[in-house]
Amino acid sequence: MDKKSVVIIGGYGTFGRLIADQLVDYAEIKIAGRNQKTGEAFAQSIGAAFVFCDSNDSESLQKAISGAHLVINATGPFYASDYRIPETCIKHRCHYIDLADGRDFVAGFSQFDSIAKEKKVFACTGASTTPAVTYALASELMKNTDGLKSIYTHLSVGNKNKPGLATLESILSYAGTPIKVWNHSRWQEMSGWSQPEYFIFPAPVGKRRVQLCNVPDLDVFPKLFDAEKIMFKAGVELDIFNISLSFFSIFKKLLPFLRLQALGKVLLWLSGFFQPWGTYAGGVTVIFEDKNGIQKSASFVTAKNGRRIPSSPAVLLARKILREGAPDVGAFPCVKYINIQEFKDFLEPFGIEYKTS
Repeated sequence: MDKKSVVIIGGYGTFGRLIADQLVDYAEIKIAGRNQKTGEAFAQSIGAAFVFCDSNDSESLQKAISGAHLVINATGPFYASDYRIPETCIKHRCHYIDLADGRDFVAGFSQFDSIAKEKKVFACTGASTTPAVTYALASELMKNTDGLKSIYTHLSVGNKNKPGLATLESILSYAGTPIKVWNHSRWQEMSGWSQPEYFIFPAPVGKRRVQLCNVPDLDVFPKLFDAEKIMFKAGVELDIFNISLSFFSIFKKLLPFLRLQALGKVLLWLSGFFQPWGTYAGGVTVIFEDKNGIQKSASFVTAKNGRRIPSSPAVLLARKILREGAPDVGAFPCVKYINIQEFKDFLEPFGIEYKTS
């Protein structure tokens, strides 16, 4: 049987490479992007093809996705002002998955629900740690929870996992800006990258500093779980970076016109000097607190291969579509389509452990 065509835009990037490597045996993979030299070299290394794609040019984008059964968008950062890739894919009847972790981008994605249903297309956003993996962890905890009060999610990345530019720009974009948080059963405003605390992750991660992040979960979870409070905090292994972001947040509040994401490339270069310190250990933990104050948690943690966690939802969802067909039609966030057992089975061979308490 002929393999179906899957186009991975940004397929030679940090997460695109991991996704492509895990799908090359399941489909005819095309690596798409603007850097032809890098893209062709990577595509050749895994037995895939390369196609030039400038997503800012509608003709180039349409040509790149032509004939694709599925398009995976592994670029970023994902801004709510730019939906040209999913919109083009839906109009051309290509199933679509992206790794968006931008809260506004994911929240606005439902605007394509009607046309996706009309075109009979499955269009899914947020196929990443948040909200796909965090929802799977939360839904597993929900099975034995009576009287849910609060949901806390904490995420930490090991310092040796060099951040991608898109990730860094995304963090900088909301540092010091107002964030809506569901607290005491109502919406409250808090400041991005504020509310610092130290949290002890399961081994091998340990004690890490985390701070308030503006992620899709803050919109998605209040609609899916009847909780009085929902918080999401994240951080990196070395406190020098977490504390630096706290200072950037203060500057942003004092000078709202500052465009901090413009510092992304400089900070990415500076981070290279700190690569010898720290570890690859990282993970994500979801904590449920019931009405009696009793807490229970579920985590994915690892001493290595942490990037396999955010790349896993796109891989698992793509395999399902290729094997069984699209699970639905419409445009929606990536929740309910991958269960905890599927994540466990996929991640454990990479040394990523599922732990509960």
